[in-house]
Amino acid sequence: MRRAIILFWHGLTGILTGIANWITVVLGMKDNSKYGKLLRRIVGSCFTLFVILCTVAATCSFFETLCNRYDITFADTPKEVYTQYLSRNATFCRDSYYEKGYVIDRNDNKTLKNIQWIAKPLGDDSLICYSDGKQRGYFNMFTGKVAIKPRYDHAWIFSDGLASVDDNGWIKFIDPTGKVIIDNHQPYIPGMEGYVFHNGFCVVHNERRDKVGLIDLTGKWILEPQYFSIQQYGTLLIVNNGIEETVMDTKLNTIIPYAKASYWIYDGIIFSTMQDHTMRQYDLQGNLIDDFYISHVEKITYPTNELRYGTTKNYDDNGKIISETEDNEPTNMQAIARCMCYQAEQGWYGLMSPDGQIITPPSYSTITAVGADLYLCESQNDYGVLLNGKGERVK
Repeated sequence: MRRAIILFWHGLTGILTGIANWITVVLGMKDNSKYGKLLRRIVGSCFTLFVILCTVAATCSFFETLCNRYDITFADTPKEVYTQYLSRNATFCRDSYYEKGYVIDRNDNKTLKNIQWIAKPLGDDSLICYSDGKQRGYFNMFTGKVAIKPRYDHAWIFSDGLASVDDNGWIKFIDPTGKVIIDNHQPYIPGMEGYVFHNGFCVVHNERRDKVGLIDLTGKWILEPQYFSIQQYGTLLIVNNGIEETVMDTKLNTIIPYAKASYWIYDGIIFSTMQDHTMRQYDLQGNLIDDFYISHVEKITYPTNELRYGTTKNYDDNGKIISETEDNEPTNMQAIARCMCYQAEQGWYGLMSPDGQIITPPSYSTITAVGADLYLCESQNDYGVLLNGKGERVK
């Protein structure tokens, strides 16, 4: 063995020396003087060192690839593993944010590798959507094993027993076996989200891609694709026809009729924003709770003619005051104006009297007190008016 290593080393050095001599000849260094020999040795040594470094780098890369492929780890190089619980028998793991993840079972056996990201299903569905970096497929969250191999460019989560996939540019809905259940010849639109069933319904677009409708679990149109948008909130739908909006339930019963308003649902309440920036509240049955909802009220201050020098407090490292310095310039004292400012729609304000009576509608983007009972009210186009405490314009 020793003799073989010696022969290998002599052969390698001979080859490197020959290559180095060839390079010196190519470069025109044929001088046999001491200077020429020294120069050839320096060039040969540099080349030899370069080859050795390349060999070491290639060897390290080879062993790193080998360790990653066959999961070879070393006890003295612990890794911080990020985990996500999937079920009693499956956990998603990632050794770092930049590395691909994998799934292990309860015995720490890897059941699935090379996972870029996962998306868990809704409800009682058990197939998790995942990507291998190129295409998307599904694996079982209880076994950690592949159920549908990655073969889709785009795929969405399972819900109500179905999942939508991009099959060669067409949106189709499949069951947990990969069988196509719904194929309405709907083209995939890049960037458009959705395609997920909620309570037995799914919002999808028409072939012209300009309107949306609602289908059931059989693919039948429950609402024809003639609407600007359809939003699902549990068992309620907010439908926009491009001009007005309505709220209906999943049986298509009208909860709130069409109106020129914008609806949304939060914490069991239906909020309505009207075109004049006022707001209303309804319960989930469509009963009016508040016909003039106010989201916020605050007092307004204005600068007086009284000047006062302020002070600046200086603290030590423990947070204790060690000194107090008087400001060089005086500032106007602030006083509270008579009226208050209320907000209806976000960013729209009106004047309110001290006893809570509405003085002006919420028609202004800012309200500033310029006196004890004088207010500068400005709209979003920077048009402003001066109003007194009765809401009357001051000329």
